[in-house]
Amino acid sequence: MKSLSLPLLLMFFLPLTLPPLATGARQDESQVKAVFVLNFAKLTQWPADAHRDNEPFTIAILGRIPSAAFMATLKTQQIHGSKTLVRHIESAAEARGSHLVYISPSERQRVSAILRELRHQNVLTVSDMEGFCETGGMIGLVPIQNRLGFEINLGAVRQARLTVSSQLLKLARTIHGN
Repeated sequence: MKSLSLPLLLMFFLPLTLPPLATGARQDESQVKAVFVLNFAKLTQWPADAHRDNEPFTIAILGRIPSAAFMATLKTQQIHGSKTLVRHIESAAEARGSHLVYISPSERQRVSAILRELRHQNVLTVSDMEGFCETGGMIGLVPIQNRLGFEINLGAVRQARLTVSSQLLKLARTIHGN
């Protein structure tokens, strides 16, 4: 069995060494969440027919944008060799062509309908709203002892024909739909 690499472990655990979320600045919390989102994207594989090679890696934010720092952090990285394009959307229909959709907690009332609409697209869904994976979302950011962790709904990931790395699964607090 292949062991976890030091860079991979640092990529996830470095944000966890920051001050606890309860005492940290709101901007720091948003940046930590953005780093997690970027790492989820880097550790996920999309089907070969899902997107063209020459297009940017598109992250859509559905609902209220967490902060300017969140957006700025997302825009700074390349994912799978492509520049990152971050856009704000108002509906799941606008997510077409996106690789990843971050669903803001402001969309709690509509989350079931949003996930139904995205279900058969090759889109990784991520949120920090409570109960996101139980609702059918793919990766949910969750507080763990005043720090940030995550859980994965493997059934939803597989339904979208996505593959998350075994390293990501090992780091998840909970795996649903196994």
